Amino acid sequence: MNRSMKLTVERTTYLAAFALAAGCSGAATPGDTTGVGGSAVGNPGGAGPTGAGGTTAGPGPGAGGQLSGTGATAVGGAAPSGGAGPGPLPSGGTPPIPGAGGGAPGPGGGTGAGGGPGAGGVPAGNGGSAGAGGDPSVGCGQGTFCSPADDLAPPDAADGFQIVSPSSISVAPGQEQFLCYYKTIPGSGTDVGGFRSWMTKGASHHFIVFQGSGGIDGSVQSCAFGSGAWIYATSKSGMLVGMDMPPTVGLPFGAGTSIVLNMHLVNTGVTVGKPVVKLNVLYAKDVKFKAAAAYSALSPNLQINVPPLGTQTVSGSCSVPAGSKFFLWTTHTHKFATNVDVNYVSGGQSTKIVNTTDWESPGTHIWGPTDFLTTKAGDSFRYSCTYKNPNTFAVTFGETAASNEMCMAIGYFFPAGAFSCI
Repeated sequence: MNRSMKLTVERTTYLAAFALAAGCSGAATPGDTTGVGGSAVGNPGGAGPTGAGGTTAGPGPGAGGQLSGTGATAVGGAAPSGGAGPGPLPSGGTPPIPGAGGGAPGPGGGTGAGGGPGAGGVPAGNGGSAGAGGDPSVGCGQGTFCSPADDLAPPDAADGFQIVSPSSISVAPGQEQFLCYYKTIPGSGTDVGGFRSWMTKGASHHFIVFQGSGGIDGSVQSCAFGSGAWIYATSKSGMLVGMDMPPTVGLPFGAGTSIVLNMHLVNTGVTVGKPVVKLNVLYAKDVKFKAAAAYSALSPNLQINVPPLGTQTVSGSCSVPAGSKFFLWTTHTHKFATNVDVNYVSGGQSTKIVNTTDWESPGTHIWGPTDFLTTKAGDSFRYSCTYKNPNTFAVTFGETAASNEMCMAIGYFFPAGAFSCI
C-alpha cells in the first residue's frame, strides 16, 4: 500500500471512530444523593458538614457554601465574613481555591452572593434558572479543581476504585502515540459521583475518558480516538485534576460497561518516557438523579481546514430537553485554537457562558445546587472555535498535536435525557 493510500485508510478509520465517540444524541434514566466526593451545604457562619470522605470543616463556609468530597475543593458561600476555612485535607486532596471578596454577578442577570466568601471560597453568582449565572471560572485542564501533585493515591475500596495505565507503555524521544486502555466496571454497575486524575508530568498531551462497551478488560490498543460517550478529560500533566457531580446526582455505569482511557502521549524529551495515567472513579451514594454529558457533534470538526498562515472559525449547537439542569460546561481543543466560546441561547437572547483562550486551561462554567442553569423548551447551546495557523501547511481535524485540531464543547446535566448536537 503506498503512503497516500495508507493515510486515506487511517483518516477514514479515525473519522469512523470519532463519529462513534462524538455521537449526536444520548439518553439515560432518572434516579439519588451525595457521591463520595459530593458536596455538602455549609451553615451560615458555622461549621459546614462534609460529604463522605470530604474535608474537615473549620468555622465556616457561609450559606450556600459547599465542601466538596473526597479530597476536593472547599467552596465558600455568602457568609458576611469567612471563617477559618477547612481543616486538614484528606489524602489526595487539593488546597482550597482562593476566592475574591463577595460574589460575582452571573452573566445571566443573577446577583452576586454578597459578602465575603468563607476562607478558600469561590465567588458564586446567583442567577436564576432562566439565566446563566454560576461561576465562570478558569478551568483546570477540563476539571473543576486542580493542584500540583507527584502522584495520585487510590481511594478506599468503599469509596471507589483506581485505574492505572500499564507500566509497559514507553514513548521514544520525539515520538507521539495514541493508545486506548480498557477497564470493565467491576460488580453489577455503579453510579459515579466524581473523578480524580493524574498523569506523569510532561509525558502526555491529554487523555480522555469514554464510557463505552467492547475492548478486552485490561488491554491496550493503538487507537486514533476512543469510542462511546465522552465523560471526562484533562490536558494537565503533573497535576491532580478533579470533577464532582452535584449532591444527589450520579453518572450511571451499567454492568459490563467499559471505561476507556484514550491517551495521547507525546515525548518532547531526549530520553525514553514511561508515562503513567491514573484515574480514581468515586462512587455516588443515595442517588436521586442520573446525570449525562452533552458533547459536540462531528460536523464542525470535519469543517476544520485552517489555511497556511490563516485563520478559521467553525461552529455548532446542542439542544437538550426542557427542565435539564446544567452544572458544568467546558471545552477541548489543541494548541492552534485562539478563542472558543459556548453561548446559552434562550428566548432569542444569547449569553456567553464559557470563553477559552488557553487550550491547556480551558474556560469552565460551574453552577451550584442553588443556581443550576435550567433549560426551557427551545433553548440551545451554541459553540464556536477560532484557529490561527502559523504554519506553511493546512491544519485539519485529527489527533496529532503538531498539525491537527478539534472543536469540542462538553456540558453535564441532570436528569439524564436525550440530547442532539449538530
